[in-house]
Amino acid sequence: MDEVGLPPGVLNFVPGDGSTIGDLLVTHPKTRYISFTGSMEVGLRVNELAARTQPHQIWIKRVIAEMGGKDAIVVDSELKDFGDTVRGVVQAAFGFQGQKCSACSRVIVDEKIYDKFCNALVEEAKKLKVGDAKENPNLGPVINEKSKNSITEYIRKGIDEGGKLIYGGKEVNEKGYFVEPTIIRDVEPDATIAQEEIFGPVLAVIKSKNFDNAMEIANGTIYGLTGAIYTKSKKKLERAEKEFFVGNLYLNRKCTGALVGVHPFGGFNMSGTDSKAGGRDYLGLFMQAKSIAEKVK
Repeated sequence: MDEVGLPPGVLNFVPGDGSTIGDLLVTHPKTRYISFTGSMEVGLRVNELAARTQPHQIWIKRVIAEMGGKDAIVVDSELKDFGDTVRGVVQAAFGFQGQKCSACSRVIVDEKIYDKFCNALVEEAKKLKVGDAKENPNLGPVINEKSKNSITEYIRKGIDEGGKLIYGGKEVNEKGYFVEPTIIRDVEPDATIAQEEIFGPVLAVIKSKNFDNAMEIANGTIYGLTGAIYTKSKKKLERAEKEFFVGNLYLNRKCTGALVGVHPFGGFNMSGTDSKAGGRDYLGLFMQAKSIAEKVK
């Protein structure tokens, strides 16, 4: 920011606990625009606090929120060779240890290819290496101990609610907060790990009866961030464009990897305000329009 000539004091880094620093910044009467990235719970709190008018406040605060996701990849029965699909799912599920709001945490697979696809997922996941970042592994540690404990609790709950662990779920013999890439199959669409954002390397595999059922399951959460569909059917791709209710939809590719200026990013429902960061219209959300008219004699 210094290199591009931003004046001193415009950009500030203020570390601290969110409930103290964050609340103070959000509620201050001089704060006019708020751009937030984080969990749904915190995002809703930011939105609520910003809506309360403070003493000496002379404007309505604007909130731009990028919150959580429970993103799904739909795998259609018409796929015969699904090597690219399996790779895409694994990359989307376990990249950055699943610590991405856009990460694939649900894969919805047609019952006609379900068992074969589950086996292929396991074989692909076996290629991943977990370890210290200095050794250039595929997965490093998760952010902290609290996150690791939360993720392992979700794994336990997924199994307790009827899911079948087919890969991962074990302790990693490393110094740090490491979690194995974990795949749980036979997950019910309304199970906890199919509904709540885990923010870790846990993939729920859900069986669908057909494409209609797959769309119903895909849309069956409170979120609406990213989604993807793999199919050879042009009609089904067109249906997904209309019926897959997410802010960022990917056709025959993984549901992560949006590029600034190429695929503007943002979701709706409890995933945020659909502000589409990285798009040409984004800057306008931080500006005010002023219309000027002059009578000319």
